[in-house]
Amino acid sequence: MHKAIKNKSRLLCGLKNAKADLTTAKFILYYGPTVADSDIYDLKDHKSLLEDENLDLSRNTVLYLHGYLEDPDVESIHVIAEAYLERKDTNLIVLDWGELADGNYIFDAMVNAKQLAPELAKVLLEMFDHGLDIEKLHIVGHSMGGQLAGNIGREIYKRTKGVRKIKRISALDPAFPLYYPLGAHLTSNDAEFVDVIHTDAWLYGAPTSTGTADFWPNGGNSLQPGCPKRNYKMLSDNDLSSHRRSWWFWAESVSDRFPIRFDAVPCRSWSDFKQNKTVETCPPVVMGHHCPTSIQGNFYLQTNGQTPFARGKEGTIYVDPKELLENTHGYSCEPRHSIKPV
Repeated sequence: MHKAIKNKSRLLCGLKNAKADLTTAKFILYYGPTVADSDIYDLKDHKSLLEDENLDLSRNTVLYLHGYLEDPDVESIHVIAEAYLERKDTNLIVLDWGELADGNYIFDAMVNAKQLAPELAKVLLEMFDHGLDIEKLHIVGHSMGGQLAGNIGREIYKRTKGVRKIKRISALDPAFPLYYPLGAHLTSNDAEFVDVIHTDAWLYGAPTSTGTADFWPNGGNSLQPGCPKRNYKMLSDNDLSSHRRSWWFWAESVSDRFPIRFDAVPCRSWSDFKQNKTVETCPPVVMGHHCPTSIQGNFYLQTNGQTPFARGKEGTIYVDPKELLENTHGYSCEPRHSIKPV
């Protein structure tokens, strides 16, 4: 468990500080074949990153932003990195803002993220001027990282007076507390296309549609299939299980190891999905990495309770969750190793 979570009572009471020192943020370029194979750069040294022999500027580039209380040593980063390393068409750069994402949620991490966004926007604009193709950049963020992604996209659009706009932002259960309903949260205007995966709505994750296309697997809230009952201990593994499902789903969608994808159908609500009432003007789509960027609206699906999570076409027809439970051999509350089936 991350060391910061062990001190969660101090964190939430504001007794531990993580004041903004933006120089602690780093870019990590993962080039494989394992997650140990990576190069690290200071934000101010982004020109050296662009000259790294392991960065192929002809490919698409993903910038991944982790969430609150996370750093490159946590499971989510390893799972995401391993998934992208299986692909041969994408560069993966992870922003390590672990020291800034620590401390009190309200007075440290949120404040730090707000200060970090303009700096990252400035750095990315300089990178665009030195060879990074904005048309091939895709920002993916989990939890507070999803909100940070939106803030970066907003800043780039603002600083260029609307001339430049990020092509795509994907937010994985973007953080809810204090961002909604009145906070400066992720919106569909932050990139040309913003897709959102909701897995813990109203608790740790965003409770409302907040992107161009919003996906609501299993209704989009807790408990996600296969997750243990909440123990109501804030930031514990049990409590975070549904929130974490978003990046498990994303990693599986990135990996071409699994032939079955996260098929989803357009519906006005989870209730309509359960009654097979779809919006006929929009065809079925897929959630995750392969999501088409021409769609908009709300999409629903069901998943399995363990890897592989995707159910393909079967996931677009509602079945009683008890049947899913019977078919997944008792579920593991979390997949145990990377994106490999358990």
